[in-house]
Amino acid sequence: MTAVPASSIHLRNRPSSWELENMSLQAEDFETLLSGYEMLALIANSENVDIDSITRALPENTLYIFFTGCAKVLHKPFEKDAMLCHRLVADGARFFKSRKHFDRAYSLFANGLKAEIGVLAERGVPTGTPPLDAPRRSDLVPYTLDFDHTFGALYPAGRMPTTGFAIAAWLIEKMPNANVCLCGFTGVAGLQFGIYSGHDWTFEQIMLQLFVKNGRISRFEDNLSEPAGMFARIHDRFPEFNEATIALVATNVLANRFTGTELQVAKLWSKTRIQRKIGSLFTRIKKLGR
Repeated sequence: MTAVPASSIHLRNRPSSWELENMSLQAEDFETLLSGYEMLALIANSENVDIDSITRALPENTLYIFFTGCAKVLHKPFEKDAMLCHRLVADGARFFKSRKHFDRAYSLFANGLKAEIGVLAERGVPTGTPPLDAPRRSDLVPYTLDFDHTFGALYPAGRMPTTGFAIAAWLIEKMPNANVCLCGFTGVAGLQFGIYSGHDWTFEQIMLQLFVKNGRISRFEDNLSEPAGMFARIHDRFPEFNEATIALVATNVLANRFTGTELQVAKLWSKTRIQRKIGSLFTRIKKLGR
C-alpha cells in the first residue's frame, strides 16, 4: 500500500462522496498493512521518548505509530514508515484535537503516511451494560477503531481510555502475531507534559504489564534498565507468600496510593501553570541571548 499525503484528511464534518470512496479502508486491508511489518512501535507523547534512540534500536522494517500531538516528541521531519492516530469524540462526528495540532503533525511527515485512523474510546461503563450492536464508523477518517465495541465493559466505569492504550489493546486482541513495542508508555507525569486524571493510568499499566510479562508485547525502556526485583525479594525471604498473593496485594496497595497521588499531581500541575510558562519564557530568552 502506498503512502497517502499527510494532509489528505481535512477537519470537516462531512467529506464529499468522492473523498469517502477514496478514503475508505476496510478492516482486512488495515490488518494486512500492519502484518507486513516486522515490528509495530507505538510512540507515546511522552518526554521520555528519544525518537533517535528508538529508530536506531528497532528493526528497519518497523511501522511507527504516532498520535495527533506527536509534535511533542518529533522535533524534525520523520522519514520512516509512519501511521497517525486521532482521537474521535461525539460518536465520531468530530476530532478531539484542534486544527493546529493536525497542521503541526502533518508538517512532520513530508513523505506521507502509510495509514491514518480514528479512535473511539469513551468513558467506561458499568459491568452488565449491553454491548454496542456494531462498531461505529466515522466519515472523518479512512478507518475507525472502536474500542468500546471491541472491549465493552473492560475499562473502569467513569474513566476514559488513553488513545495509546486503546490501540495497544486492539492490536493484542486483533493481531495476536504482531510484534508490538511500546515506547514511552510509562503512565507517569514528567516535568514538561502532564497527565489527564480522567484516564485510569493504574489500570492501563497493570493491563500492559501483564501482556509484557507473558511476552505478548514489549516495552522499549525495558532494554535500557534493570528490573526492580522488589517483590521477588519478598518471596525469597517469605516463601509462604506465593507470587500471585504478593502481586494481588501489591496491586491494591499501589492502585490506592497512585490514585491519590494522581489527583494531587493534577491539582499541582494546574496551579503551577503560570510559573512553568514564565520559566519557559526565561529559558527561551537565555537561549536567544547566547
